[in-house]
Amino acid sequence: MWNAGLLLLSLLTVGVGPSDAEDVEKRLVTSITCPDTERLHHVRVVNEFHDGTRAICGGTLIHDQWVISASHCYAGRDSTLKVELGGHPKMAVKKQLRIGSKDIRIYAKSAKEEPIMMLKLPERVKNISPAMVKTGDCLAPSDGEELQVSGRGATTAEGGPGVKDLMCLEVKTLSKNHCPDLSGTGYENHKYIYCGGGVDGAEIKACKGDSGSGLLKKEMTSKSHFFFWTKEVKVDVLYGVLISGHGDECEDKFVFVDICAKPIKKWIDKLLS
Repeated sequence: MWNAGLLLLSLLTVGVGPSDAEDVEKRLVTSITCPDTERLHHVRVVNEFHDGTRAICGGTLIHDQWVISASHCYAGRDSTLKVELGGHPKMAVKKQLRIGSKDIRIYAKSAKEEPIMMLKLPERVKNISPAMVKTGDCLAPSDGEELQVSGRGATTAEGGPGVKDLMCLEVKTLSKNHCPDLSGTGYENHKYIYCGGGVDGAEIKACKGDSGSGLLKKEMTSKSHFFFWTKEVKVDVLYGVLISGHGDECEDKFVFVDICAKPIKKWIDKLLS
């Protein structure tokens, strides 16, 4: 079960000595390192700048040639945007693909629209199964439903470097009307959002490096294996994109874009068709 103390999306899993124990206990989280067989479709969205620095977000492979992430994870033409595949598990072979400007599709046309983007990869991915985006209409999760998010964000509320391991965290969903007060954050201007709450009342925060990650639920679906035979399999279904956690300090507002909202779903479906 989740502790009721400070819950961050990422967990420092190594390097904790006895002298650090009291301080760590106050912010220790119960997110876990994602199992080696899970969240293989999680990617890193990397902006490389001319001075050698980098800005990193999360993203989700939802098609063999498309990734969805938060649009503020693109720093503009002053940087080179890359998608890094295969960062999880540790022993996986990493591969970086450069994304040209024409293949960066941003949904938001104004500050009031939801800040998400789709990235078209220059080649098809053959060795990773994408997360599923439901065909046709879908519904946002109901209040209290538990879904999973992953990330490599900072390990303290003050921000700082992220962690190497991909961390998985269960969150409960809250409709916009039940989100913690969003006034003054800018998130209140978005129509198609919902929030994540800590399981069992725990506090959660999104940190730099987490933004852009997907909110997923495992569901059963039918897949055809032969012309006359289908099989029920469990797949990861995408419901949201994390848009908080991109500043220098961690945020206690855990906000997702609802990809089932009709205008957003129509936009995604058109790109994937």
